[in-house]
Amino acid sequence: MNKIGMFVMITLFLVFSGFQPNDRKERRLQKEKETFELIESGRFRFAASSAKSSLGNFNNLGATYDLVFDSLKLTAYLPYYGRAYSVPYGGSDGVKFDITAEKVEKVWNEKKRIYTISAEVADNNDSYLIYLTTGLSGYADLRITFRNRQQISYYGVIGKMK
Repeated sequence: MNKIGMFVMITLFLVFSGFQPNDRKERRLQKEKETFELIESGRFRFAASSAKSSLGNFNNLGATYDLVFDSLKLTAYLPYYGRAYSVPYGGSDGVKFDITAEKVEKVWNEKKRIYTISAEVADNNDSYLIYLTTGLSGYADLRITFRNRQQISYYGVIGKMK
């Protein structure tokens, strides 16, 4: 009786462990599918975890800094480290804007399996050229070029909007 019980336990273990839906490959494919759907919908959030200025400064970001793409509306709350050529009176609060873009362009590179998303926006203080490069894994590189400041890059992940 003890051998039969042990045989049943081993058989059940092998059956259930061989058909687990949460293995690494399936989780990775699910993550890629979610990222693809987020980018195609045009409604996603880039959460920055580090920043690198043109001066060579690399800063890990402790607080929640992000850039939200909501179709054509872009909302940014990001720090700025670098040289400013012209800033409004009283200084600048980093990269903060809530602007509607004329056009957001998404390009999929099949060979490299990456998206390149670009937008050009402007407000009263500055104009911004935004380039976001992301793979389906969700890791992304955001580069912002300004009219009145040096360029800055951010590294982070793509996720759902809050």
